[in-house]
Amino acid sequence: MEARKKRYDYVSTEQAYRAIRQVLKPAIPDRELDDMVASLAVKKGLAVVFDRQTKSSADHVPRGTRP
Repeated sequence: MEARKKRYDYVSTEQAYRAIRQVLKPAIPDRELDDMVASLAVKKGLAVVFDRQTKSSADHVPRGTRP
């Protein structure tokens, strides 16, 4: 968030989703990840662009992380 804050005044949920899933692969649903990104962005004084497109109405949890 700090890197985005220096160059931009917003955070894209699509860009955040790609970056986080590529590096960390957290075992949380996509929508929860969007909410966490948005919450942190607002706390840092950034606007949020909800531009991530979902493939279905059900939340996606990465493979290998389902109980």
